[in-house]
Formats: sequence, C-alpha cells, structure tokens
Amino acid sequence: MASLPRPLVRRPTTIGAATLLALGLAVLTPIAIPLLYLVDLITGSFQGRRVRTYLLITATLWTELVGVIGATALTVWFLNGRRNPDGWLSANYRLEFWWCKRHVTNLGAFAGVSITMPDPSPLAGGRSIMVARHSSHIDAIVPLLVLEDADRLARYTLKEDLKWAPAMDLVGDRTPNVWINRSTPSSEMFQQIEQLAAEMPDNSTCVIFPEGTFRTQERHEAAIERLRSSRDDLADKANGLRYVLPPRPAGTLALMRGAPDADIIVLANVGVEGRSSIREIIATITDKRPIEVHAVRHPRSTVPTDDDEINAWLIERWIEMDDWIHHRVLERTTAPEETEP
Repeated sequence: MASLPRPLVRRPTTIGAATLLALGLAVLTPIAIPLLYLVDLITGSFQGRRVRTYLLITATLWTELVGVIGATALTVWFLNGRRNPDGWLSANYRLEFWWCKRHVTNLGAFAGVSITMPDPSPLAGGRSIMVARHSSHIDAIVPLLVLEDADRLARYTLKEDLKWAPAMDLVGDRTPNVWINRSTPSSEMFQQIEQLAAEMPDNSTCVIFPEGTFRTQERHEAAIERLRSSRDDLADKANGLRYVLPPRPAGTLALMRGAPDADIIVLANVGVEGRSSIREIIATITDKRPIEVHAVRHPRSTVPTDDDEINAWLIERWIEMDDWIHHRVLERTTAPEETEP
C-alpha cells in the first residue's frame, strides 16, 4: 500500500467529498426514496434493501460531516490543545466515542446490527492489553464501545486506511493511538506501539488486532505458509482455524514490552461472519444479526515471557476463540428451528 497523501492534501479532499455527497444525497432523498422503494417492491425486496442502503450511506456521510464540524469546533475552543490540554483530550475522547456510537446506531437502524456483551466483567481492572478479533469493518469499533461502557479509555493501533474517514482522521491524531502501515512496518512504528503501552494510565486499555486484516481463504493459506517457515508445529495447529486468521505477534509483543504488568484480554465476537466488506454488509443489509462479544482476561503472571512462547500462547488463544465462534454459530443456526412448533 502506497503512503497516504499528506494531511494538507488528504483532509480537504476527504472533507470536501463527504460534504458534497452528504448534501447531494440529502437533496435527492425526497425523489430517491420513493423510486428505490418502488424498485424494491418490483424486485421482491419487501424489506427495502435499496432504500436501507441509500439511508445507511447518507447517515454514514452525515456522521462524518458532523464529526468534522465537532472536531473543528474543539480546535477553535481549545486553541488546538494549547488551552486546557486535559479538557482537550477528554473532549476528543468523547467525540471519538460519539463517532463510533453513531455509526453503530446507523447500522442498527438500517442494517439490523446490534452489539451485546453478556459479561463485561473481564474488562474491569488495571492496565490491560486487548487482542481482538478483526473480521469486518464493523467489529473494528467494538472494543472502543465495550471499553467505554466499562468506563475505560481505549488506545488503538489503527490501520492508516482509516484516515480516509475524515472525522477519524482528525480525532485519531488527538487521542493516544498509533497509525499502522502494514505494508512497510518499521522499527520506529514498533517503538511507537511500545511507547503507547508504556504511557498507558491505569484506566486505559491498549487495543490491537493481531490478525491484521479480514480472513479470506487465500489470506489464511498465505498466513499458514508464513508460519510454517518458522514453526511447523504451530502452522499445523493454526491450519484448522475456520473463522479467524493466525495472529501475527509483532505488535502484541511491542505492547507487552511497553506494559510488562498489563493483563491480556482476548476479545472475540460472533455475528460479523459474511459481513467483512462494505459490499457484503450491503448484500446482507436486511438481515437482523446481533453481534455478541465475549472476553477472557488472562492475568499477566499466567502469560509466557519468551517471545516464541508468546507466539505459541497467542495461537492457542485463537484456537479457543475459533472454537467459541463455531459453537455460537451452530447455536444461532439451530435455535430458530428448535423454537418452531
């Protein structure tokens, strides 16, 4: 992946495009909705797939636009952080949470997405490192939401691709995060990740997605071959994964070096299967599919200290995660049949 354009070039482009599209779709709504509804009826999509898609895209763009307006207002009020730095950070955290919550609300209204976490207790406690499943654009924001509900602040390792979302581009630079370029990892990037954990206060959690990207069969096979070049035994174990990719340990190791006292939280979810891409989200937009979140906290004293052993430990946790996902997928598949008369 090529480097992103500089902020002075990128941000006017993304903000301008989001503004024009948001205003354009809003103006066209009185005409577009009846026409799309008619097409849905003619094609047998009685739940309004095209109408829902139009409204979801419009709501997403307006969320970005309002987020940009909010970020601009904070810049003026706090003089870009020079006035009341603590208030500046707190306000940007609140805006970041609003941005995530608003997107989930949009997905709930138009795409049947909801997020539940039956047992949030593993999130409580002191400093922690969260290693989370990442199989969809949707579950990227799950950690922040569940941590906010647990009254904890999230520090993310974020893919640079998210800078194309104008609101996140602005706010993500103001809250403690590290932007990741997966194609050109550098020692400086891992030093930043290590520092992110080292400076983490007691009420915070560092979040990382060790898979690095969404699962496809091709990516799974490539990951197994990469793992086989160093640890044939681990490759054999990870080859049976059905829903997740084998975790890549480098970023997690950097966080663990930075915070040697932090517990490890493994965060799994079910409900994002078949919704990895924007195209798949739109294709399944009429499906009501709640996302269930499951966390397991591992005290740091139970986690190995040797890098190679940590790699093996992570793969074992991912095997457990894969088994839990498979179990819940089967339960969700059979539950409607069991309740039918």
